[in-house]
Amino acid sequence: MLLSRIYIIMWLFLLGLLLVFPGCKSSSEESDIPHFSPPVLFDLDSIKKRGKLILLTENGPSTYYQYRGQGKGFDYEMVKAFSKWLGVKLEVRVLDDVDRMFELLNKGEGDIIASNLTITPLRKRFALFSDTVYNTRQVLVQRKFAPGKPDSVLNLVSDTSALEGYGIWVHRYSSFYSQLKAIEESAGVDIDIHDAPGEINTDDLIRLTADGEVNSTVTDENLAMIQQYDFPELDMSFAITGEEAIGWAMRSNAPKLAKKVDEWLNKTDVKKKVSSTFNKYFTPEKQFGFRGPYVLPELSADKISPYDSLFKKYSKEINWDWRLLASLSYQESRFNPYAESWSGAFGLMQLMPETALRFGCDTNQREEPNIRAGVKYINHLQRFWKERIRDPQEQLKFILASYNIGPGHILDAQKIAAHLGKADTIWDGHVAEALLLKMQERYYTLEGIKHGYCRATEPYHFVNKIMSVYQHYQTKFK
Repeated sequence: MLLSRIYIIMWLFLLGLLLVFPGCKSSSEESDIPHFSPPVLFDLDSIKKRGKLILLTENGPSTYYQYRGQGKGFDYEMVKAFSKWLGVKLEVRVLDDVDRMFELLNKGEGDIIASNLTITPLRKRFALFSDTVYNTRQVLVQRKFAPGKPDSVLNLVSDTSALEGYGIWVHRYSSFYSQLKAIEESAGVDIDIHDAPGEINTDDLIRLTADGEVNSTVTDENLAMIQQYDFPELDMSFAITGEEAIGWAMRSNAPKLAKKVDEWLNKTDVKKKVSSTFNKYFTPEKQFGFRGPYVLPELSADKISPYDSLFKKYSKEINWDWRLLASLSYQESRFNPYAESWSGAFGLMQLMPETALRFGCDTNQREEPNIRAGVKYINHLQRFWKERIRDPQEQLKFILASYNIGPGHILDAQKIAAHLGKADTIWDGHVAEALLLKMQERYYTLEGIKHGYCRATEPYHFVNKIMSVYQHYQTKFK
């Protein structure tokens, strides 16, 4: 009886603490914790008996998203590797509310939260954290030039003393906000800190900074590496913190799981995997190989590529001009049969391994079998879009976009286009523009949107680039 009363008093005390300790939001954001249930007794043995590990994360470029029909994201890939080592299946639960993640964690409906969480003394009071997965810094996001005036030059902030009166938009309950308040105290400056609405996430604030809607914001350096490609007009080089540790959160009463995670993270081969996976997701050159500054291909007098005969042979199976098929291959691989992308796509047609196997090609077959499998996939996409998009020219653009990112994201974009009153069967200016909106949380979380966040700038430009190359080839090779 006495022990029961002590147990109840302890939990009441802990719940009282939780009511005043901020929770967390992605990209180091924290929000008030309304209430957490006491954690269930469900540690490593129970997870193994159940046969699966449940990952709680959010939809985003560094955490988890769908790309060409496959799960991607740094956090997802690392937890997937851990679950495989542990000998259990992985289940992913995607939420847009990190407070909800901690609630489900305590209920036993999740086992690990991996969502770009900074390890802080505050958070360690209500969850167990792994050893450091990687380190990052907070950086100031500021414009290099005035909106719409690329020839102008703005004075960039490069010292905390220059933050006096400087407008910065962050969320009040984020570690970004806490850091800015600490800078005010230590540097004796008065920063103009704006409280960003909760429905606008950090990615949105970066976009708004680029558009000139807000003066500046703060993000984590690793996320800035991803965003820099899409927003070359932004400078994200000024760090306002030193290195901060990022880790995984587990139930406070799951020490065996936490110990096993740390054991795995400290293995030599895992440290190498963390490093290589980090570079894969947070190094722009890795992610965007052939997506940089665009230059039309040089042409010889008599051929487009060494594979012209194969393009002519297999293009007949999909009723394409062989020069169009060559254009697709050029954009995907620059006619390099040994090309491999950050995502694992390979060969002349840059097929994902799963897609290649489905259409009769393995990763060792990079030339004719790769082209043949790519054509079979295009044929599949033609059947998919045949009844949905009747106009042949429009249908082609939907097929090309689907080849790049998968049809699921394009279906979502159609729904967003319809939601905005745009035409959902016209690509340029309608579905293409709606696809770009899938980079914003307010759109990729709309009801009926099934595939979440999309790295939309890639397929958006992909279609236009292929059509430009095709026109280029048409003028040179009749």
